[in-house]
Amino acid sequence: MTTLPATVTERIGLPAPPSAGAAGGGDAGVSLQDILAILKGRMLLVVFLFILFSGLTVGAWVAAHYYSPRYRAEAYVECISDKPKPMAIVDDTTPGVKEFDRFVLTQGHFVTSPEILMDTLRTAEVRGTEWYKDVPDDDRLIELMDLVKAGPMRGTNLLKVSIETRSQGDPHVIVNQVVRLYLNRVKEYNTGEFRREREVYQEELDQVESQIVDKDRQLGAVQKQLPPGFSSTGSNPVAIDYQMASETVKEYRLMYEELRGLHEIYSRPGGAGLSPEDTQLVEMDPKVATLSNQRFSLMQQLEVARKDLGSNHQEISELQKYLEVVETQLTDERQNRLIEILAFKKEQVHTAMLNSQYALLKASEELADTKAYLADMDEMVTQYLGLEEELELLKETRELYRTHVRDLDRIVRERGAIRVELRESALPPIQRSFPQKFLIPVGIVLSLVFAVGIAIMLEFVDTSLRTPQDVVRHLRIPLLGVVPDVDDEEVEIEQIETAVRDAPQSMYAEVFRTIRANLQFTTTAEQQRSIVITSPSPEDGKTAIACNLASMIAQSGRRVLLVDANFRKPAIHRFYPPKSGGGLSNLLVGDGKLDDFVTSPDQANLFVLCSGPLPPNPAELMGSQQMADLLTEAAGRYDQVILDTAPVLLASDASVLATRTDGAIMVFRAKHNSRGIAGRACGLLSRVNAHIFGGILNAAQVRRGGYFREQLRTFYDYRPDEDDGGVTPARALPKDRGDNSDKPK
Repeated sequence: MTTLPATVTERIGLPAPPSAGAAGGGDAGVSLQDILAILKGRMLLVVFLFILFSGLTVGAWVAAHYYSPRYRAEAYVECISDKPKPMAIVDDTTPGVKEFDRFVLTQGHFVTSPEILMDTLRTAEVRGTEWYKDVPDDDRLIELMDLVKAGPMRGTNLLKVSIETRSQGDPHVIVNQVVRLYLNRVKEYNTGEFRREREVYQEELDQVESQIVDKDRQLGAVQKQLPPGFSSTGSNPVAIDYQMASETVKEYRLMYEELRGLHEIYSRPGGAGLSPEDTQLVEMDPKVATLSNQRFSLMQQLEVARKDLGSNHQEISELQKYLEVVETQLTDERQNRLIEILAFKKEQVHTAMLNSQYALLKASEELADTKAYLADMDEMVTQYLGLEEELELLKETRELYRTHVRDLDRIVRERGAIRVELRESALPPIQRSFPQKFLIPVGIVLSLVFAVGIAIMLEFVDTSLRTPQDVVRHLRIPLLGVVPDVDDEEVEIEQIETAVRDAPQSMYAEVFRTIRANLQFTTTAEQQRSIVITSPSPEDGKTAIACNLASMIAQSGRRVLLVDANFRKPAIHRFYPPKSGGGLSNLLVGDGKLDDFVTSPDQANLFVLCSGPLPPNPAELMGSQQMADLLTEAAGRYDQVILDTAPVLLASDASVLATRTDGAIMVFRAKHNSRGIAGRACGLLSRVNAHIFGGILNAAQVRRGGYFREQLRTFYDYRPDEDDGGVTPARALPKDRGDNSDKPK
């Protein structure tokens, strides 16, 4: 089988997520190949615009050359400034420009001042020029202000004065007169200017002197209120006192907390807070020591008596009773002594705690007083430092004013702040200054740029689907194939809906072989038993696609049922007449069986079910259980069921059927469907979870750089010659057509 030369993208697009298709996809980056394809497709427009713009450029240059030439004359004046540097306190009206550049710019404005130009118009030399005679009296000054240009030459101290006129003998005369009058007045003008400037700065200097005296008086008054020993650059004695008071408060607070803790310990029952030293002190008490000695003596006597008399003797019992009495007295005495010691220590700690609390209160009061005094002093110190800084700034400003006034005095005395000398007078021009010859190649290059830019702009402004790349890039769905416009076919095709059957050797039929192969590769045969053919809008050619695709699949040996499910505007009955007046609508209302309405046209394996009478409720019938049962029965009896439905954006029939079948194929008409419309159509199917097998670009036209031009030529050149028994094409290859061809098929 002969196949068309096609790229991978044209043969079958890569699958994309449903959400991408639903949203219309995002534009991929435009590559250099896309730009070249655009230029190739719009080559005639680019060439036409290039010739048009180039012709306009050359014509404008010739017209300017003969009817509006310009001659330029230039004079150069050297400006040497002896002007003092501006003071730092003076605002810079042109920031970022060097001082001397500003000076030369000022001189340039002085050259073109109305006063100088009016005096120039009064000179006899200027009155004798052709320019003066051609311009009306009321317009001469305004036009001369527009013609005379004066500005500094970058990197030099030269001021260039120039003018352009239509007469070759005028520009040097006018320029020389302007420069002469400027040189006569510049010295007097600038001397008077600096004298006025000196008076202004002297007044400001006197004001600064008065402000310095006031600041000195304020500074002295504030300094008297500051504490002794204060220095703006040294330490603050009040701050030192505040720091010491803070440390004292911390020490007293720590001492108070420690004493309060001891007092709490001594106040606890059970003798808490007693130390071993306290126990030892109790043992040294005379009474305790005496009782302790008695106890020890009794214990020794008791031990001796037990050895001599035995344990049950009367004397042993008396000694034990006496020992118990002594031990009881000893215990009581020890407890009394410990209580006395603990009470003493508690009283001592309590007294110390009260003393530390009193000292803490006194220290806190002193700290608060010191803090308040320090706050007052800080405010006063801030005021003092601010006055001191202002005074220093005023003194610096006074020095700047004094220096500037001295420089201005020197300038006024010398009566020449600026030395201006004529370096080069204007000479008669020997050639035109406008138009220059280099403008022609520049204009031609710009013409090419504009022509290419307009072509690319028109391409991007056009939002219709025109190429396979548009379908893949903007809709993000697989591309099953591209169907050419039938007018571009070499073989006569009378009826496009039956083109595959009527002209099986045409390129149109070959395209559907490619679509059939691409559809087979999208998924298994079991997962594409029932397919909905739909489009975004009417006149997109979906019926022709459905008929030819069904015919092509039938040629492969598969039993195909072509169903006209378009209850809005059915069309299949015009190409495959039914054997009776009924069809799909009769089956859905239970009026007959499938075999009663299916026709078998003159093609093997192809069966057709027309729409039948148009029902009043198409959407309800499409979503009914009868429709689901019919699809199940048809899928069981035929290898493939192809349903031609209404446009998806005009009716919900296609969306309903797409959910009950294995999937849908979207048909887009080249240059008829916009990207937005196509994206919304894919989005409607995606939102109902319908599977989209892919898209078919219909009615793609032959044009330069377009699609099928080379394929048509290659396809038919590859056919057998007439001498070999081949078929001679019915007509020659169609001519290139532009982008304005948008005939619906």
